[in-house]
Amino acid sequence: MWFLNLRSESGPSASVPKLAQAHLLKIEVADGKVIATTGGGMKPIPLAALGAQARNRRLVFVTHGYNVTLRNGLNALAGVRQFLNLDDTYLVVGVLWPGESTTMLNYVWEHQDAMQAGRVLAEFIDAYCADALEVNFISHSLGGRLGLECLRTVKRRLREVCLTAPAVNADAFAKRYKGMEVKAERISILASKADKILMLAYPPGNFAATAFGDIDAPLMAALGRIGAKPRPANVANYQIPSTFLWLDKGVDRNFDHMDYYPGQTMRTPPHVQLPLPGDRNNARPAHAARNSLWQLMTHALPGWPK
Repeated sequence: MWFLNLRSESGPSASVPKLAQAHLLKIEVADGKVIATTGGGMKPIPLAALGAQARNRRLVFVTHGYNVTLRNGLNALAGVRQFLNLDDTYLVVGVLWPGESTTMLNYVWEHQDAMQAGRVLAEFIDAYCADALEVNFISHSLGGRLGLECLRTVKRRLREVCLTAPAVNADAFAKRYKGMEVKAERISILASKADKILMLAYPPGNFAATAFGDIDAPLMAALGRIGAKPRPANVANYQIPSTFLWLDKGVDRNFDHMDYYPGQTMRTPPHVQLPLPGDRNNARPAHAARNSLWQLMTHALPGWPK
């Protein structure tokens, strides 16, 4: 699998300031296997190497969220590629951006790194992906800020943008990214009201970030909890049926912040043998999450293989 590494060599919590300092990685890993190390065999590859691979193919960039180590990022994104099971007309490229931290306090400025990485990704797409049939983007959590900043900056129009649990203000399309939605054929927001991170930590984190001048409404609810408010015509809100108190046995229970990507925490290899879409017998979060994600991804992205 190909990975675009936007982490600066100066440290894991810094984004590359310009595209020339980014590089590609190519890692061969068997489906379901965890990438154990990030050492030997991970030599940087020139950026132009992806150009020939992208020609006449459908590109899918997929990125992780905040406070994800390089190893976990590699595995989470490899798990998504395996999970989607797209045919050879698609090329899935993992986007690694900074955000590792020894303290959660650095969240208050981490959105700036996400935005910087988004601008670099946009430059990469314009410079090396001109011959791709289409460009799509999938993100998790604060990676949604990366995706929206890429959308604002990129010159070509994207096809599908799918933001899962985006740690972005719900009014983003009315303020910071107003009008940017037209640069994608469609934007799908996958949200859960049972997301405890976005419910409890996001508002105070945003409030603290106002010191850096980049947060429009510090106490606004997250896009990944309530969807886009207001919602532009080509933005689709997919509210995952869930309940924080687990009172309704008829819905997927406690669909939390880390339940979107299969094997996201990578404590175990990603499992992609899923129950049928209508099977709610395994309603515990780990099973229900993958079940719901399969349904949402295949329905939220029309025309993609099921």
